[in-house]
Amino acid sequence: MKRTNSYRFWEMLPGITSWTILLLPIALSFVWPAGVAYFIILFDTYWLTKALVMGGHLVAGYVHLKRSTRIDWLERCKKTTDLESWANELTRKYQLARGFEASRLREELSQVEQMRARPETQKRWDDILHVVIYAIYKESDEVVSASLRACANSNYPKDKLIIVLATEERAGEPAQVIAQRVADEFKNIFADVTITVHPDGIVGELKAKGANVYHAGTELQRYIDERRLPYDNVMVSCFDADTLPSKQYFANVTYEYILNPDRTFRSYQPIPLFNNNLWDVPVLNRLVALGSSYWQMIESTRPYRLINFSSQAMSLKTLVDIDFWDRTIVSEDSRQFYRAYFRYNGNHKAIPIFSPVSMDAVLGKDVWDTMKAQYIQKRRWAWGIEHLPYLMEKFFSTRGQLTFYQRIIHPFRTFEGHVSWSTSSLLIALGGWMPLILNPDFRTTVLAFNLPVLARNLLSITWIGVIVSAIIAQGLLPPMPKHFPRWKRLEMILQWVFVPISGVIFGSIPALDSETRMMLGKYLGFAVTAKERKHEAHGMLEDKSALT
Repeated sequence: MKRTNSYRFWEMLPGITSWTILLLPIALSFVWPAGVAYFIILFDTYWLTKALVMGGHLVAGYVHLKRSTRIDWLERCKKTTDLESWANELTRKYQLARGFEASRLREELSQVEQMRARPETQKRWDDILHVVIYAIYKESDEVVSASLRACANSNYPKDKLIIVLATEERAGEPAQVIAQRVADEFKNIFADVTITVHPDGIVGELKAKGANVYHAGTELQRYIDERRLPYDNVMVSCFDADTLPSKQYFANVTYEYILNPDRTFRSYQPIPLFNNNLWDVPVLNRLVALGSSYWQMIESTRPYRLINFSSQAMSLKTLVDIDFWDRTIVSEDSRQFYRAYFRYNGNHKAIPIFSPVSMDAVLGKDVWDTMKAQYIQKRRWAWGIEHLPYLMEKFFSTRGQLTFYQRIIHPFRTFEGHVSWSTSSLLIALGGWMPLILNPDFRTTVLAFNLPVLARNLLSITWIGVIVSAIIAQGLLPPMPKHFPRWKRLEMILQWVFVPISGVIFGSIPALDSETRMMLGKYLGFAVTAKERKHEAHGMLEDKSALT
């Protein structure tokens, strides 16, 4: 890829900004320690406020998730065949409901009424075919089989489910043997199980997931064309090999899809829970996995800023319109959102799906291997800063097509989010000590005496959020393997005291690493994350008390 000077400027800006934010307090501690002290106080106050707000969103996300697991989404799909009757039933439910349930039913009723007002856009739920593309590299037979078994356990009709095992030629013959064995095992359960083999060495492609699923997508288009099916009747979910959809996932996506007249201009984002093997991973990695799940729960309650991450679903029509996936970048999942956003001139949104999908937390062969793999994964996620130059190019090239707000909001959020990611944990952990350590004269002042106390008191309030996180974690845990001792449950609670350490080691440092590499032009490739399993993967337990 040829990078212009302006493109390189936007690549360098995040790293320059982050290093300036981190180094400036050190330099100013020698000449203006009081200014640094006041900045740290304001910064800690800002993060206290932000932590409390995000804690509220986390609780809301958890409530949404638990409610969704109690709903029989397939039954809801069936009721959409008579929208007038369904609207009347929802009205009765809404009149009897209170609080959170009432607000959700009001939104749902609004969707139904919107569809009734536009009969030309209505779709039958049983016309929707779901295709799941599993991107496979060198995962084991056990991992791939467990993923297809989860699809088979869903409540959506299996004759409306097609599985595509997207394999890599460069993975060698063993990967093809595993894919064929799994396909043979499940071929009589689903409408079809197909295998695609992405050729190695295609010029211009990055050796990454995006290139693999792009190839699978083009093969899927030919498959659908041969059967002459409408593209907008085909929903395509793109999953990693270890992804276990919940029982209600496909029905939930179908319901949201058919009740949205602008369905082509939408993507559907489930909450990824990194909990398949959570009992087996070391404490710090467990906190990272839970933190990643929590962030997606928080973002799902803020749909105005939600973008695609990891697992996602789009109609085949949308995928054809945007030419499937980007084959040249590492962060193909979130780029999907931006590509659709600009293809449709800003008329694209990610719809939160609160029926989760479960994935593996990072787990290597031993503790040190796990730590290294975790760092590499977080650095790869932080490499999402590669979107900034693309977004800034679109900012200038879409003038006249989009409003200024539509053009600036996504590059601003990307820039602010990544710079905050790379600096906040380090500033919170070390910022308050810089003036005291680096300026002996400042230590004798009243402000210096009170600074550590004030900073400690402010940050101690954030432990309210940690307690809430610990409580919610108990509801996301899969069953504990039988051979584990009882004190393992106590460890799941006490582990939260290591949050500050985890935030620095697997938060700011890998993010700063990514920004620095991009600033220097040391570009990352796609690294497949190590994910071992020692026990059967269960994902999140479904709530048996279904709501219709």
